[in-house]
Amino acid sequence: MRSRFEPDRQLTTRMVVTMFLLGLVYVAFIAALIVLLKSVVVVVVIAAGLLGAQFWFSDRIALYAMHGHLVTAEEQPELHGVIDRLCATADMPKPRVAVSEMDLPNAFATGRNADHAVVCVTTGLQRRLTAEELEGVLAHELSHVAHRDVAVITIASFLGVIAGLIVRFAFYSQL
Repeated sequence: MRSRFEPDRQLTTRMVVTMFLLGLVYVAFIAALIVLLKSVVVVVVIAAGLLGAQFWFSDRIALYAMHGHLVTAEEQPELHGVIDRLCATADMPKPRVAVSEMDLPNAFATGRNADHAVVCVTTGLQRRLTAEELEGVLAHELSHVAHRDVAVITIASFLGVIAGLIVRFAFYSQL
């Protein structure tokens, strides 16, 4: 992704170290599953499948979880206008824009890279903030896209998603 912002080498180093440490956590998690399930092949296939699915479909998963939907410039002209202006200022490609019909004030960026990024805003946030405040929040979310934080966050959330699935499975299997 091309951007007018200079690369932050210290940030890149911290992200690489974080990814390495997350890799170690994944290895420990897989080792624990192998011990519990007593099948290396099954565990590796399941873990690889889930990680791959989360990586490739992270934008859709996040939108589904937040009840968000993509919106066009005709549906949300003000929101698209702010994002267009911020992307032009930052000299970065425009991500897809989504809105979540939730009263909870929130905004997030998701996706595996800038080409598959989505910036989502809840209606509660849009209702509560002034135009200037909303622009600041959107600039923050776009900075996550520009610095590739969304890929790190996607990978980092993998264990949380797996833990949630295990808890749900355990809860529903007890009924």
